[in-house]
Amino acid sequence: MNSPVLQDADAWTEREQLDFFESAEFAGILADVVRPMGLEHAQVSLAELHHRPGAGVSGVFEATNGSTTLYLGATAEKLEKFPEGAVRLDSGRGTVVVWLHPADPLLPGLRLATTPGLVEEKWGGGRVLEELRTLAYRPLRRAVLLARFGDGNQLFLKVLRKDAQLLHDKHLALLQAGIPAPTPVGPPIDGVLAFHRAKGVPLAEALMHAPDLPLDPQRIIGLLDSLPQTLMEVPARPAWSDRLGWYGHAAQTAMPDQAENIGTLIQRLARILETSERGELVPSHGDFYEANIFVTDGTITGLLDIDSAGPGYLVDDLACFLGHLAVLPGLDPRYERVGGYLERYAKAFEVELGKRGVSANGLYARAACVVLSLVAGARDESNPGWRTVAMDRLRRVEQLLDLAR
Repeated sequence: MNSPVLQDADAWTEREQLDFFESAEFAGILADVVRPMGLEHAQVSLAELHHRPGAGVSGVFEATNGSTTLYLGATAEKLEKFPEGAVRLDSGRGTVVVWLHPADPLLPGLRLATTPGLVEEKWGGGRVLEELRTLAYRPLRRAVLLARFGDGNQLFLKVLRKDAQLLHDKHLALLQAGIPAPTPVGPPIDGVLAFHRAKGVPLAEALMHAPDLPLDPQRIIGLLDSLPQTLMEVPARPAWSDRLGWYGHAAQTAMPDQAENIGTLIQRLARILETSERGELVPSHGDFYEANIFVTDGTITGLLDIDSAGPGYLVDDLACFLGHLAVLPGLDPRYERVGGYLERYAKAFEVELGKRGVSANGLYARAACVVLSLVAGARDESNPGWRTVAMDRLRRVEQLLDLAR
């Protein structure tokens, strides 16, 4: 099929990519793309927008004519190979590749994981599939779906672009070490890994409703200390603080009117990171925060999302935990007690890290880097209050920086 052509313009920046993906111009072009698919007079709206600093912008779009709805994926990232069945939109400003969901160019398993009949065949074990729901989808990166069967059993399907077997092996290593990672149903199939549900409730839920601190800080430290040594053998991934420049750039792109302020914060953080000790290289979770921890009666009963687990530093895992705690009150007023919890966790982490030769300023600076990484994620044009959320996160960065001093 013929590809519509974008209007010529200068080579575009990631800021311009964001603006273009949110524009009526691009919505109109996508309406032209779906017209040959039987959707005459389709209304196209942006469902999700994702910015990967240094790579580009991707999005998910809904196209509907009232009776039929299709979903499209689009990316301004440079792809090594043009995917079959996709549409390329070229102009002087750059290239956008568009595909019909679920034909994601870098997630070949997405079609399997989103097709009810195939899910029932591969993982049903004779059970009837009653619900298949997408929980998260980042174009070109990953997706997570919930499959619920007639007998009440639930499976989570994680779709990966690479390293599915490595993730499967990490789960087995944690389980063998006595850590309650979700149990894989079996080896990955076409880049899709299926897991049983973790026991308990997310710590995020407990933090919202518990009358007092729902998880003792020493249990957190003990869990991280018990991560298996086999994780030291897998490739290391950078911590949030290692990507300060990338996430600072993303924040500046999302909030150009705050670019100067964000630049100052980046400089201040970089100075602290240059001189703060990180301690010993140890097995690390890599994405350790309240949504990835399940609890029951003050005991950790689930540790999720271990994709980034490998060699790392205890201070970075603890900083990730504090950074995510810091932003919770800005998401929901029911997290009113979290400010006090944050102080108690921070003090306990300070003491423990001090015993290991790691100073508090490094902990707080790294927590501030985590919060800065969340600023761009606040941008959501469907939420008129997104700027309030983003500004709250910038204030949290400044507060953590003040503690680091």
